[in-house]
Amino acid sequence: MNNVLDFLKPKLSEDIYLREDILHVSNTLKDLEVSPSQEFIDFYTSYSGPFFEESLGFELLDIIDDSENIRNLTLACREQYEFENKFIVLTNMTANEVLILDTESDKVYRVDFEGGENKLKMNELKETWSSFLDFLKEYFGC
Repeated sequence: MNNVLDFLKPKLSEDIYLREDILHVSNTLKDLEVSPSQEFIDFYTSYSGPFFEESLGFELLDIIDDSENIRNLTLACREQYEFENKFIVLTNMTANEVLILDTESDKVYRVDFEGGENKLKMNELKETWSSFLDFLKEYFGC
């Protein structure tokens, strides 16, 4: 794992969080046609979710494991809301909101489905976190 993510080791030290099949991650990223930041890749090749931290109230999904995962929700949002391929859904829906990563800019957005999805598509939505790394630090309280 990248030293940049060392702050997560105390939070995710249990065996249940350790990723066993790294190949699934790269295959899923190819399937989604995205090239996210190295921090995103390092996180999901090291750790398997889902994850829940009360600080933000969102469940951070695993990229492929479980029926609700990043891959499935991203594909559903692409179909239903016509999101560009650069966007991937990071969380389950809570209070009609999800967190979305722009894999080109590495910015993370809080997107509601009461107009926020349109602002995202029109590049009018302000990011909540300037990078996936910043998001991880706040999500895990580090």
